[in-house]
Amino acid sequence: MASRKLVVIGLGGIGTSFCDNACRYLNFQKNNNWTLHLVDGDNYEIKNQERQSFIRLGNKASVKSTELRMKFDNIIFYDTTEYITSSNIDSVIVEDDIVFLCVDNHATRKLVSEHIEKLNNVVLISGGNEKTDGNVQVTVKKGGVFKTANLTDYHPEIREPQDRSPHEMSCEELSMAEPQIFFTNMTVATIMCWILYALDKDSLDIDTIGELYFDILKMSVVSYTRKPLN
Repeated sequence: MASRKLVVIGLGGIGTSFCDNACRYLNFQKNNNWTLHLVDGDNYEIKNQERQSFIRLGNKASVKSTELRMKFDNIIFYDTTEYITSSNIDSVIVEDDIVFLCVDNHATRKLVSEHIEKLNNVVLISGGNEKTDGNVQVTVKKGGVFKTANLTDYHPEIREPQDRSPHEMSCEELSMAEPQIFFTNMTVATIMCWILYALDKDSLDIDTIGELYFDILKMSVVSYTRKPLN
């Protein structure tokens, strides 16, 4: 089996929950040959413990990769201890990557969306949430052709973001994030794990799955087809 690489960008409430569960699955599969690249420029602090799990304080990508490396010895781990930016994205996301975008700002989503337009073969799964609801978008590109919509196709708020990337924000701005709860973060991560499983088993139906919306209070998940607009 050829080596396959996951790139996880953002290690907050969604990213940490996804990594912990995805690695437990991948580590024990037959013919395992996975690499996991973790990317985040933020530091884990005590105030994050309500929604995030780390073994110690410090840079999230570094600490989480160290923790996962100790638990799952059949996966190769790398980390980038910086926020994803236009300066480093070319080396972080390359051909044939499977990217799980777990950030909380549209500026970064737009940056990644524009980058994959340059690639021929890539899968991008982007998830986000408000307090009790959220969505997960699936973008598949093969042979230079989008098979499902890119992130900006159906979301003008991503195409024209009103926020800024974390590396452009002050500490005060970063501390003013909207309140979130662990259960909602975990739901995004769980749906991402569903998609990872389908990809691993070559069972992802790109003709019917493009975006999933959920609401934990309504206890519902609804899937929509998202064909590329161009």
